[in-house]
Amino acid sequence: MNKITITLLISGALVFTGCKKWLDVKPEGQSTKDDQFSTQKGFRDALTGAYIDLKSSDSYGGAMEWGTIEFMAKNWDVISPNFTTLTALVNANYRDVGARAALDAIYAKEYKIIADANSILEKIDAQKNIFLDDNYSLIKGEALALRAFAHFDVLRLFGPMPDKPVADPILPYVKAVSKDIVPLLSYDDFTKQILADLDQADTLLKGVDPITKYNLPELNPDPLNGSIVPVVSDDYYLYRQVRMNYYGVLALKARVYNWLKPRSDVNRLNAIKYAQMVIDAKNHAGLSTFRLGELKDQQGGDYSFTSEHIVAVNYYNLNTTVDANFGEKGSLAKNDFSFPGTDFYYLSNLFPPAERATDARWVGQWSYKSDPNQSSYAKYKKFYQNTQIQYPNNQVALLRLSEMYLILTECATSKAEAENVYRIYCNTKGIPFTSGFSASGWEADRRNKMIREYVREFYAEGQTFFTYKRYNVTTLPAGWANFSGTAARYVVPKPDREFNYHNN
Repeated sequence: MNKITITLLISGALVFTGCKKWLDVKPEGQSTKDDQFSTQKGFRDALTGAYIDLKSSDSYGGAMEWGTIEFMAKNWDVISPNFTTLTALVNANYRDVGARAALDAIYAKEYKIIADANSILEKIDAQKNIFLDDNYSLIKGEALALRAFAHFDVLRLFGPMPDKPVADPILPYVKAVSKDIVPLLSYDDFTKQILADLDQADTLLKGVDPITKYNLPELNPDPLNGSIVPVVSDDYYLYRQVRMNYYGVLALKARVYNWLKPRSDVNRLNAIKYAQMVIDAKNHAGLSTFRLGELKDQQGGDYSFTSEHIVAVNYYNLNTTVDANFGEKGSLAKNDFSFPGTDFYYLSNLFPPAERATDARWVGQWSYKSDPNQSSYAKYKKFYQNTQIQYPNNQVALLRLSEMYLILTECATSKAEAENVYRIYCNTKGIPFTSGFSASGWEADRRNKMIREYVREFYAEGQTFFTYKRYNVTTLPAGWANFSGTAARYVVPKPDREFNYHNN
């Protein structure tokens, strides 16, 4: 059997602070592994370290959100011939030195996050007696969910096509902090491990996660949300939407089963089950825990529709990073942009003129850059924050409620069932959908609409490439995008060399 050596080393303790900026603490100091995990705080600090890695530039603070993965989907154009790495990514030249380095960095960071989780999981059961209240279940559940989340991203990027998985071993599912050789697992065994971790996380978090007991304003005690006094005595229980919370586990299950549905109709039914559970989530007042974002949110300065964030990362000083990447001189831009869209330009087809007056993903989100060197490029405003408020919401979404509606729509077996769900989604987002799916060939029409919705909804959130891969998109409608998909584009080669993954 093919094998890969994965060396995992443990290092220092992390400094922890309460309240909203806890995700922005940097690890410092040194301690032994036993010292680290001799207290409840030590476990909390280690979990904080995992979230810090999750929002690093090689993960969802860049490469897996709006950077590398979006160039691979051709959602950005290369604005300078000097950007050779970006050109290689756009052209799927994954053997280019720069592209290879960028992809290897993602691979290494994913397994670093896994190492962070494993450092917790290998110690937590033996130390169960040190935990107060629900801390044991919360910390272990989140660690399991993070391990599954990172492994699933590795599978989506470096694994085979979901409709044609290979029988040979593909990737290591790492569950221990060890210098031992970790064998590569088959596609089916790898995905079973992901689901096993999520099932265990589900069991641990169900009924104890504060997000199942309180509404989000109560757990986000900012003046912006109209709530000052926390409803919980421990700050660690706050801001559950920037943690791998219970509903995040359910949403991730829905995403995984949707990816796996070509393998079995049971997977399709499970995708429906878990997506519906998230949509149906209610707080103690009987109100929906999450709601779809709509035009009024965007017009109020909430461009990323935080009301539908199921899981997000809190990105301190997000505007500075966004301006450097998306701003007038930033490298993240889209060309062949046209108002009023009479020509066959990419964004003009993605957002047809008939929908532009009402579609919440379009109105006020895109504009020409005014910089003379980039005046033909579009600027995207999704992550810009309202700087006039005291507590801007610096969230970058990992899982959204909108994805749950799209999963239900694409997994429906009848035209009427699919239309019922999609119409709710369209009415909220401001998308005309009066006549339903095409009477002849409705499934093909649904397929095209779903692909387009994933691109429109999750632009700059790293999901377009995975959508194309999941649907095995070979070409897109004329004028939409200069994109052609093949297995060579979708199945990214793993690193050529073995890595040492250090948990520090």
